[in-house]
Amino acid sequence: MPYLLFPQEAQFFRNVRRALTQLYQSARYGNLKPPVVVVFGDDEFLVQRVIQRLTDLLLPSEERQTALTVLEGKEATEVELAQALFEPTFGFQLTRRRVVILKSPAFLKEQSKRKREDLAWYRFLQKVPGGTYVLIALTEPLSNSQLNLLNEIALLVPLSKLRQQDLPDFVQMLAEQSAIRMERAAVQELIDRVGNDARQLATEIEKLALYIGVDGRVTVDIVRELVPSLAMDVFALMNAVVEGDAAKALRMLDGLLQRRESPILILYLLARQFRFLLQAKLLLDSKLISPALLHARSDAFRQQLEKIPEEVKERLPEDSRLNLLKQSPAVIRNFLLQARNFSREQIMEALRLILDTDVGFKTGVDQGQQLALLILNLCRLRGEAERVAVSPTGQ
Repeated sequence: MPYLLFPQEAQFFRNVRRALTQLYQSARYGNLKPPVVVVFGDDEFLVQRVIQRLTDLLLPSEERQTALTVLEGKEATEVELAQALFEPTFGFQLTRRRVVILKSPAFLKEQSKRKREDLAWYRFLQKVPGGTYVLIALTEPLSNSQLNLLNEIALLVPLSKLRQQDLPDFVQMLAEQSAIRMERAAVQELIDRVGNDARQLATEIEKLALYIGVDGRVTVDIVRELVPSLAMDVFALMNAVVEGDAAKALRMLDGLLQRRESPILILYLLARQFRFLLQAKLLLDSKLISPALLHARSDAFRQQLEKIPEEVKERLPEDSRLNLLKQSPAVIRNFLLQARNFSREQIMEALRLILDTDVGFKTGVDQGQQLALLILNLCRLRGEAERVAVSPTGQ
């Protein structure tokens, strides 16, 4: 049997998207040939996503209780496969189709130990009854002999991990499947907020579809309203650190890790926040921002920012993402207020702790635990700053 597309073609998601569109059309009309489809790759979410999409197209939701069988791992024995394929279940006569899903079946691992003529599952999959479809999900590496054997009886669908440049096409495909339209700018905004986590991108598109409704158009403003931003959450985490509230900061960190945010990205954003804090301290120490103006009306505060000399601005990073004065006035004011709580030496110590954590990430020690220790140490610095502020020598 042919591959849906060759593995080298699957390196480019645009090819995968085009091939999957054709496959989904065949599934929609019950024209999958052969009736056995093997979806394999090293990204478990993508593999399961394709299997789920095929199931949704082959079976109406109301028929799945009687017409869907899922066998996984050790449960996927040859005996169970035979029963699923050839023994009618209660109510099966009322359905048009039947689907059997095999997830990393144990019998496939035993294939190399037995002769082909002794492989009962191979014979069963050659004689799949009419109206029945077998979907096999594999996320472990396959040997050439396994691929060659499966290729004789199944349609092979190879998938590769998404690259950064594949994300717009992937998001557009998810949007089409959810029957919504996304502006190009909205697609990029979603990617900027979520990153390259395919699972999280799919989750956020499902939320957008529920909000906007069928055939609705998703704009940048809608994405900004509904999709959480890691940068914003780390900003809130920074506020908890500045308050010295270790318990709150650790809860927020745990929430980020629970939703599978990248520890490396969290660390990068924390470093960015403390660099902003250092720039704010520079502006305060240079007497360029009057303390009274920190609580002034927004228009007066903006006028003060416009008066900052060019030679000072030139000392700040050129990259707008790392330059405090190129952020919004509200963000600038926030960091100026926070900077009053630290000495320059304490901010430099915080940056050193962040650098040590970055080095520690490469040692293999749990990154989440290292981040938690970093948060505790940053909160400790805040506590030291408070003690200095109230001591006789700090007055």
